[in-house]
Amino acid sequence: MTTATSELPVWRLAWNIAQWRPRLFRKTAALWVCFYLVPLLTGWFGGRAFSAVQQGDLTATLVWAFGLFAAEVIQFMFLYLGVLNFIRLWVYIESLLQGNMLAAQVANGHQEAGRPVGSAGESITRFRDDTHDVAWFIDSWLDVMGGVWFTIAALAFMLTINVPATLIVLVPMSSVLLVTLTLDKRVKQYRSADRQATAAVTGFLGDAVAAATSIKVAGAAENAVERLSALTDRRRYTAVRDRVLEDVISVWGAGSIDMGLALVIIASAGAIASGSFGLGALATFLGLLFWLSNLPRMAGRMLARRKQAQVAFEGMRELVADQDPARVAQHRHLPIGASDRDLKRSAPARQPLERLDVVELGASYTRTGKGVAPTSFSMDRGSFTVVTGAVGSGKSTLLKSLVGLLWSGDDLTLGGEVFWNGALVTDRAAFFQPPQAAYLAQVPQLLSDSVADNILLGLGQDPERTIDDALALAAVDDDINLMPAGLDTLIGPRGLRLSGGQRQRVAAARAFVHGPEIVILDDLSSALDVETEVRLWTNLAEAGVTVLAVSHRQVAFDRADQIITLG
Repeated sequence: MTTATSELPVWRLAWNIAQWRPRLFRKTAALWVCFYLVPLLTGWFGGRAFSAVQQGDLTATLVWAFGLFAAEVIQFMFLYLGVLNFIRLWVYIESLLQGNMLAAQVANGHQEAGRPVGSAGESITRFRDDTHDVAWFIDSWLDVMGGVWFTIAALAFMLTINVPATLIVLVPMSSVLLVTLTLDKRVKQYRSADRQATAAVTGFLGDAVAAATSIKVAGAAENAVERLSALTDRRRYTAVRDRVLEDVISVWGAGSIDMGLALVIIASAGAIASGSFGLGALATFLGLLFWLSNLPRMAGRMLARRKQAQVAFEGMRELVADQDPARVAQHRHLPIGASDRDLKRSAPARQPLERLDVVELGASYTRTGKGVAPTSFSMDRGSFTVVTGAVGSGKSTLLKSLVGLLWSGDDLTLGGEVFWNGALVTDRAAFFQPPQAAYLAQVPQLLSDSVADNILLGLGQDPERTIDDALALAAVDDDINLMPAGLDTLIGPRGLRLSGGQRQRVAAARAFVHGPEIVILDDLSSALDVETEVRLWTNLAEAGVTVLAVSHRQVAFDRADQIITLG
């Protein structure tokens, strides 16, 4: 059951994130508390200095002025150390959130897997903007903790000087909190609308850049610009509205300082006139008043950021697991610090394939009625099985269902069983990954990186095959050798610098480098010429690789041990 939006435990989730590095969080909090307590010394030294000036004592004035300077230096040191440690904490906070979302997006297995990201714009919003909002929310805690300690100490000190003037200071402080609470709902509404508008703009830009050639050929450049203009206009409106509301709260807090000063002068007018409230006392009040105004302003900002963090958590939860928002904040090992860089990639234990049995494997989409009819077949080690059929017959659906990339939901019903060496595979998504299996989608995804990095993908251990062996097996070694930089060639976004066939074969090499027991290829040969396809199938046969492939080409049929035709 999906957790209701109103029930999202924002405070608990944020606290769990902050406690991922508890010592760093406590150290940072202590530094900020010290930073906020130093103004007590500044106010006291300033008051004594002005009292000395009023009494005409030059020596005492210089001594207290030096103390004032020393206090400012100490506060700057705490500020420097506090910022330095919080930057580290910020990196940890964002890395944990991004790591959890990324892990859910690439997870094998139903329990860990999250909903696929809807668009590039949405992913940017979730991975960048939403993690920022959570980090800012936790940052506001540090300010409020320091502000609370300072306020308690400062009010106690000020009460010893003048009770009416101290009590009157509470009026502007309360007004800031009241304004923030009044605008609380709008803060969340405006931030949520701005996030959606931002995702729409970035998503459209990503799609437009990827489809630039298609837009030019279709003569739709002006239409694309008009669409972008409409989206950016909406983004401008939501961004301005969100920023104005945030600035209104901030400006009101800053204005409370002047309001407090006026009220202090009014409440202390008689004491000032009588001389019982001297220049030193007034200077102390003025010195502490600025810092006193911070607490309601920071508390209001924390409440506003809490709403913004709620919007962020709701968005991130969709990518991790709707039914369990705690997955957004779960602790995991990430190689961030120098002591964390011993992270090793763990792979499941290899289980050599002798026989694969697929029994009544099928899938049906409720709304469209499409899918794949229950299908059964068996494969022996080293065999080559081809799946073919008309467009829309469910070839890709069958392969995705086999490797666990589909699972039952409101719109999809799955059926059938898969046996590996006679043993039932209960969690296919977790099982059908290297070194057991390697799956290559119909449209392979490549990164804007080198050929070598696209093949290894950060493989932290010695691969089963060398890169050269994998390239040769995928029949793309000659192409790579002709490139000036060879394996170091940068292929551009989505493999832009490669032809369609080269992209498919580089992706195939990425699958082959693991030395999987079975490779599952969704129409790999669709962009290959006949000669290259013959070489590819020959390479796989000579290497003894077990292959399950979708194809409609006669070359594949001629070499297949069995052909499965879907209706």
